[in-house]
Amino acid sequence: MIEITPIYAAIVALLMAVLSTRVGLLRGKHGVALGTGENRELALGIRRFGNLAEYAAMAVLLMVLMELKGISATWLHAYGIALVALRLLHPFILFDTMEAPIWKKAGRFLAGAGTALLLVIGGVVIVWG
Repeated sequence: MIEITPIYAAIVALLMAVLSTRVGLLRGKHGVALGTGENRELALGIRRFGNLAEYAAMAVLLMVLMELKGISATWLHAYGIALVALRLLHPFILFDTMEAPIWKKAGRFLAGAGTALLLVIGGVVIVWG
């Protein structure tokens, strides 16, 4: 029975709901129904949501597969907490210009590289775990 992954899937879903609502509000604010309307604030909001959707889906799928393989609850919670922390960090530090402060660049690297590492770890655990 899958008991742990749904907790983290639900948290990711709530974050997706917040980010997609933010995009909708930005669309209304800027009068853009489709695309970005070349608006930087809207483009950034869209990428914040899109990045979460692109990466979190695979990470949650890997987590389900790990749980089905019988990976320990401790390991699954560590994976889920790391996923949620990294995906929560990412929208706050995402920037659209290379003039961003160094702390944002470091945070973006941490969130991106950390998520990529989770994908690698999940894949390795499923194949060899």
